[in-house]
Amino acid sequence: MGSFSLVQMCIRKVALHMDVLESQAGDLPASLLRDLMPHLNMYYLDRIEKSANLKGVSCSSAWAAKWRDLNRSWRWKLKFLQPEKEDWKQMCLESYFHTVLFRRSQAQSDDTSDSAALSLSAKYVRVLSLLMLPDVHRLASKEFRPILATLEKEVRTLKLLDAKVLLSHRESDVFFVLHRLLDHGCVKKLVLKRTPDVSVFRWIMSRCKGTRCIDVAPAPSKRLRLHPVMDEIVYSKFCPPCSDTGTCPNGHIHSVDLEVCSLTAVSYLLPSWLSLRSLNLCTTQLVRKDEVGDLLESLRKLFLNPHCSLKDLSLGNLCVQGHLASLLISCPALESLSLEFTLRWGCSTTSSMQFPPNMQLTLEKLSLKAIENQTTVECLPAVLHHAPNLRILQVTGIRQARSLLLTLPESNPFLKVLTLEDINLSDCHREIINLLENCVLDELSLIDCRLLERCTEKKNFLVSFVASAKERFSLRSLSLSQNRLASSVIEVANLFLREHPCNIIKLDLSSNFILPADLLEFSRRIEVYHPVQRFTLDLRFNPLNRDPEVKGQAMRMLLPFCEVLTDEWDFRSAMVDHVSVM
Repeated sequence: MGSFSLVQMCIRKVALHMDVLESQAGDLPASLLRDLMPHLNMYYLDRIEKSANLKGVSCSSAWAAKWRDLNRSWRWKLKFLQPEKEDWKQMCLESYFHTVLFRRSQAQSDDTSDSAALSLSAKYVRVLSLLMLPDVHRLASKEFRPILATLEKEVRTLKLLDAKVLLSHRESDVFFVLHRLLDHGCVKKLVLKRTPDVSVFRWIMSRCKGTRCIDVAPAPSKRLRLHPVMDEIVYSKFCPPCSDTGTCPNGHIHSVDLEVCSLTAVSYLLPSWLSLRSLNLCTTQLVRKDEVGDLLESLRKLFLNPHCSLKDLSLGNLCVQGHLASLLISCPALESLSLEFTLRWGCSTTSSMQFPPNMQLTLEKLSLKAIENQTTVECLPAVLHHAPNLRILQVTGIRQARSLLLTLPESNPFLKVLTLEDINLSDCHREIINLLENCVLDELSLIDCRLLERCTEKKNFLVSFVASAKERFSLRSLSLSQNRLASSVIEVANLFLREHPCNIIKLDLSSNFILPADLLEFSRRIEVYHPVQRFTLDLRFNPLNRDPEVKGQAMRMLLPFCEVLTDEWDFRSAMVDHVSVM
């Protein structure tokens, strides 16, 4: 015990004096390097990583720990991540960049300057979020100009989290930073929350125009062809032009995520956005019926242009379920469509247009989500019938469960990914089994579908479900999250019975109120069945900490056969995590 404490004391001393010992720390044995990493700050962890990798030591867990330190709501965020695939270093340093830039907290007790910290982390920023004017002023200053130059090379997505406020004063620093990132940088995706006034919005969105729509009239001073008002604002302070050649390039945005209160400006400009490949449009206020009509007409005009590039369309918080058929007929080249719609008084849920008999949509992915009440999309069966190329279908909060499950095997036999969420499937057991027997699914997710709600014997459905899933050799991923399986999870283990094993490599059993005793019995079966191939098992958001000893025993049985995802979730702190992100 004494020697262990002495080693730990030495490791802490090395960490404290890395400025002197850095060149020698790389010579430490792999085991000591592994123990040293949690004590290093980000600067030295980055510098020692190459030496550690040469000795077969991964720094991933150390970067993951630092990411958790920077993100107080990490448990909540972890729900939307895949821990086994994430680049923790990139995520950590990207978070650290924003922490230093915004000075939200003193999460890292480094004695390095802001400039050094931002220089280290800027190389890992792929998504840059700008919120307040002081942050943008810092990036525009001469001191931080090298950091801005680094961001130009690395940032792929630019987020203006409150564009209305950020751009309301028309500060020259703001437009200079935007110009450098959008026109001289590598930004291809733009996120605008709370869009600015029309003239500024038009200036920003001019980068979505195709080359055939760009004005080619000469500017005599060889300045960048900006909106006239913006031109004076930018060049009043930053003159001569920031390009060595005297002219600046035009940026090209391929993906836009817009949050607007009115559709008017978007509908007016939309037909000219020929270079746009992906559009995500969400409204914050109730929009008039005629605004929805104008938007659909603008989409029709856009798709009539042979140079239209739009393939991925997402509309949120709009009453458009009654326009689904019209939307798809107007946008025949769409490959992906996502609708998040709401029921509002006066909105029709009945389609006003029917598909031509022989029309075949190019649609490969369809996502429909009702965000308020369970509702019906009348034309959904017709859409499925006219979309034979559909590969991915995600449906949330919509009724029609039985008709949907019966339509899919006949209309969409090549469907690869099916996600049904917040849909009552308690009366659809036969239809689920029929689907499994007549599909080629790679991924099946039945999330919060109340699967066992009406079962007198929960085992009855799970036995037949597991048997059908095992016969579907194409099935590689299965999610039964949020179905309150509890002790019934034991039956799911039969997927891996050696006589007829399944091909599943990812099994999601998160949020099912699985207790340690239930997991132990599940693990015993897995140990007996001895699966041929390793699989990923998601056990997050289950109260497994209620008996740490039993949980540990179960985990030891599972680890030889699968990668276990667990967040060490504490049911007593669940409300704290929820409140922290409200």
